[in-house]
Amino acid sequence: MPSSLQQFKCPGCGTPFSAADVDNRRDTVTCGSCGLSTPWSSLVREHEFRDVPAAPPRHLTVKSSSGKITLTYRHSLAKILLYTGLAVGWGIITLVLVLLSFGPGKTDFALPVFTTFFAITEAFIIFLCVDMMLGKAVLRVEPGKASLFRGIGPVGSTWTFLLPARALIMMERKGGEKTDYCRISVPQPTGRPFYFSGGISDPETLEYIAAVLRQFRA
Repeated sequence: MPSSLQQFKCPGCGTPFSAADVDNRRDTVTCGSCGLSTPWSSLVREHEFRDVPAAPPRHLTVKSSSGKITLTYRHSLAKILLYTGLAVGWGIITLVLVLLSFGPGKTDFALPVFTTFFAITEAFIIFLCVDMMLGKAVLRVEPGKASLFRGIGPVGSTWTFLLPARALIMMERKGGEKTDYCRISVPQPTGRPFYFSGGISDPETLEYIAAVLRQFRA
């Protein structure tokens, strides 16, 4: 139950509900003015529907067809340029170390160690650049279930999960409030929630995705 019920109003007379109107055991809320009873969970879902943004955040495309929706996320140009610049800078340092390894300093024991470290790190940064440019996260949602694809082009991994009718789909921070890493938590019938971020670091985008998932609970 939310901390304030004033945002929820009786669909019959428009009177704001109070905490005394809610019967958690029967999952109903009864208006103290007109006596109209409404399922509490459906009222919450209807309110969440109105909270869904009219347009998706940047870098997120939305396609709807036959009662299903597909959300596709791609990294921003700014992030791609940042990692590309890092790859170029790190690559220059690596190249200099490789050239030194064939020069007078090749007898230095520490030089090959540094060269190897920079070369391995450069390969990892290049992989990140490729992922930034070609990678994507695709979320396909339909009533009661969804699937998440994360990969580069057609190559990647797919996870499927359910969207139970009364599931409390929410945003949370992995590691507590001290971290900026956000993820979406989707309760599953097994009792173990399905967590995912899809490689998305923008909280606004994740909030939008969570709102869409709430719409398709069934």
